[in-house]
Amino acid sequence: MKRSERHHLKENALAVMIADFQRRFEDWGSKLLIGMAVGVGILALYGGYSWWTQRAESSAGALLADALVVADAPVVPPPPPPVANPTAPGSDDPKVDVVETPEPSPFVQPEGSYPTMEAKMSASLPKLLEAADTYPNTHPGITARYRAAAALSALGRYNEAAEQYQQVLDTGNAGVYARMATLGLASVEISRGAYDAAIALLEPSTATAPVAELPVDGVLMELGRAYQLAGRTGDAQAAFQRVMDEFPTSLYFTDAQRKLQALQIEG
Repeated sequence: MKRSERHHLKENALAVMIADFQRRFEDWGSKLLIGMAVGVGILALYGGYSWWTQRAESSAGALLADALVVADAPVVPPPPPPVANPTAPGSDDPKVDVVETPEPSPFVQPEGSYPTMEAKMSASLPKLLEAADTYPNTHPGITARYRAAAALSALGRYNEAAEQYQQVLDTGNAGVYARMATLGLASVEISRGAYDAAIALLEPSTATAPVAELPVDGVLMELGRAYQLAGRTGDAQAAFQRVMDEFPTSLYFTDAQRKLQALQIEG
């Protein structure tokens, strides 16, 4: 083979190798670009989601704070009406020796306060429900819904309270409020006369700590009340006895003792 031919073959081999490398580089480069684009897209989505979540939490927090200004406002009832001026003892003439007292100033409700608890709760409800319904899955929204449920229960609007408590329980990230809503809903069921429903809610939470998710002594007291109202006297006695045996320093101890003694007397 001539020298020129061998040189030509070497040049062709080099060209083929360069062309193959260029093709591989272009293929690898296109995959790299696609991967980079996907990565940038994921980062953009994550950043957008994080931004939206933080913005929602912030907006929900602002609504909750506005609602709590009303929900936690002081209650200042107006003073009782003044009594009539008394006459002096032993006086036959009511016009003589009348004890003069100055007329009281008209009562003015202090700014930011409410005359009754009912008035305060009624005023706070729309704000609490607005925060809960606008941002239902945020922590402030869940807090607002729980507070709204408690207010509805205190106002005697038990069906609405039960609905709000159930929505808290149905939220996957309610945390401690889910456990508190269990106790709240059980109390509502007792008030509605649904004693078996209340018992079903409370019984799983009567395990001793640290397994229990609620304060066991408080749950036992509520469970004992449900048992008693349902006519299950023996179960009620057992629940109150557990409070005394297992929680001797509980704030409920004296009440449990009193209820147990009353049930024992009733036989």
